[in-house]
Amino acid sequence: MFSPTFDWVFAGIMGVLAVIFFAGKGNGILRAFSGKDTMAQKKKRTPEQEMRYQRAIAWFLLAIGLSEVLMAVLGFTYRWVPIVTMGIVILSMILLIIYLKKNFPE
Repeated sequence: MFSPTFDWVFAGIMGVLAVIFFAGKGNGILRAFSGKDTMAQKKKRTPEQEMRYQRAIAWFLLAIGLSEVLMAVLGFTYRWVPIVTMGIVILSMILLIIYLKKNFPE
């Protein structure tokens, strides 16, 4: 779809964001993209719950980053790679939603 350069840059951004969330420093990023209602619910979480929430987001970002690396390396060589990449992204989204609904029923 895009050039391999875009895929590498996007994978790098996803990797940096994943490291930030794994370190537990993603509060500012979450605050920037969440609404006021979500912030009230977030304040109810304990620090341990907040860390688990951020780790779940980090695993999702890592899956997207790895799929972009796969796309950058093999995307223009094999025709099946974009389909597999989309499958990885959709599966990781479904797993993230299931995990968040199960562990954070807000």
